[in-house]
Amino acid sequence: MSYQVLARKWRPRTFEDMVGQEHVLQALIHALESQRLHHAYLFTGTRGVGKTTIGRLLARCLNCETGVTPNPCGECSSCQEIQEGRFVDLIEIDAASRTGVDDMRELTDNVQYAPTRGRYKVYLIDEVHMLTNQSFNAFLKTLEEPPEHVKFLLATTDPQKLPVTVLSRCLQFNLKRMTPEHIAGHLRHVLGAEEIPFEEPALWLLARAADGSMRDALSLTDQAIAFGNQKLSASDVSNMLGTIDQRDIERIVNALVEGDGPALLAEISRISDFAPDYSVILADLLSLFHRVTMEQVVPGSADNALGDAEQVQALARKLSAEDAQLFYQSALIGRKDLTITPDARMGFEMTLLRMLAFRPGADRREPPAISSGGQSAASEPRDEPDPAPTPQVEQKQPEPEPESTPEPEPEMPAAPPVADEDASWLASLDAQAEAAGEYEESYPLSDEAPVTEEPATAVAAEPVEQAAPAPEPAFVEPDPAIEPAVEQAPEPEGEFVWHRDFRSLGIVGMPGNLASHGAMSRDGDVITLTIDEGHARLLNSRHEEKILAALRNCFGDSIQLRTEQGNPGPDTPAAYEERQRKARQEAAEASIRRDPVVKSIVERFEARVVEDSIRPAETSRR
Repeated sequence: MSYQVLARKWRPRTFEDMVGQEHVLQALIHALESQRLHHAYLFTGTRGVGKTTIGRLLARCLNCETGVTPNPCGECSSCQEIQEGRFVDLIEIDAASRTGVDDMRELTDNVQYAPTRGRYKVYLIDEVHMLTNQSFNAFLKTLEEPPEHVKFLLATTDPQKLPVTVLSRCLQFNLKRMTPEHIAGHLRHVLGAEEIPFEEPALWLLARAADGSMRDALSLTDQAIAFGNQKLSASDVSNMLGTIDQRDIERIVNALVEGDGPALLAEISRISDFAPDYSVILADLLSLFHRVTMEQVVPGSADNALGDAEQVQALARKLSAEDAQLFYQSALIGRKDLTITPDARMGFEMTLLRMLAFRPGADRREPPAISSGGQSAASEPRDEPDPAPTPQVEQKQPEPEPESTPEPEPEMPAAPPVADEDASWLASLDAQAEAAGEYEESYPLSDEAPVTEEPATAVAAEPVEQAAPAPEPAFVEPDPAIEPAVEQAPEPEGEFVWHRDFRSLGIVGMPGNLASHGAMSRDGDVITLTIDEGHARLLNSRHEEKILAALRNCFGDSIQLRTEQGNPGPDTPAAYEERQRKARQEAAEASIRRDPVVKSIVERFEARVVEDSIRPAETSRR
């Protein structure tokens, strides 16, 4: 016996077998039980939701030899012939191929004849919206007043194209699209009965790909069984559909939430091997961020439509409302821009990197100053003390005119060069690599450090900026109790210390970013660089060549480089610079809290210091 496809084999045989159309079935069952039968029914809905199936079931209910019933026996000759598609009094017409007025006149001429075998002559007209206006006009009178032995069952995917005169003569039932939960549940039942092994994520992939159609879901399942050699795995289904599964979406979102640029790019590189549709991935991200926002606004509202309710609830607790909104808007704009980008993967990458770059509260820094010769401008000596920070102060009352003009701020030292073709737009996105762009000594807090004359602190009114009444020395030494410890022990002078002197090697771009997250050890002429797994995934031979060239330039041509994956510990340049940055930030905040000028402004104008706006002077410029 030839193989019967799942969509035909598992076509519902009774109303109880129907999935997801309870609102239609309930009305039909009650009408059959009370014998209140209309002469014309119109079933609308997208493809594969059961319009024709319900029509055939209704024909069985009307012609079962046990009588008109919502529960046909399925054993009498009428039920079996209808089930097998050979019942003479069930006339199925494909309106897409028989649209002419002559075809309709032939139908209306035969309506008057009594049924041959059954109780009713049932006309099942599929895609009825394809009939011409002339055909509808020829059909109207018969549709309105057919003989007692005739029932019309009309089905269409586009009811908007039907004349209102036809709609007014029918009982209309709109069949809903199948939810992914309904589809996945039915596939679970079918595959269990067919004894086909499957993975749960594979069912959700098929349910989403079916787009509300149970018939499409069963057809895709047939294809997936053949693709996976009589089993359904998530990876096989993902490859077959050209999509990625929900676990891949979860890894992408986790990298976004953690602000982990290297992990994000590594994940993009991995999924690109499957040649996915990046627009579909962005659509999945849009759906996820929408559901996360709904869960944040109304806790407990997350459904399990995609089998990921727990992930949505966890993200809603971890992700801020601002980030969720930003990610949603970025994905929305990025999906629209995919059609005009030269390369779909490039547009997808830029969309995700934009989410990282513009997260609320993310640190910002100026790009390095590049001279006309392509090299960075010469930087000033770094042993000078950092100028005191300039905060924003919000004023609650209108201010008087300024009494003096603030002095210009000291000139900022130039940033280190970035002249590599890898030019680390990634580094600026990585939270830990933020400090890698500019190397500074620790914030001077000792008594020997010269005190810089600070310009008057700016007062930010709404929306006008005002200067402080009179400039005074703005830098006040914080109490020793709150002075941050930059390093616990002094480093030996004249000796190369990896985390402290790393920037002197001049490694820029991506190689510099990756090396700054590693720890160095030396055994003779062999230097070992230990890098964590996330950054090691992005390290390639080209990066290693540039790191080795810089090491040989510093230590000699006999140096050999060996890289290994592991825990680099706390003594990495990136971690060291992050500690320096935090120390400068703490010193800046302490200085602002103790500054007499700021205190005077707060007391005089009933203002308040916007604490989140306090930045050390070298990072406050834009």
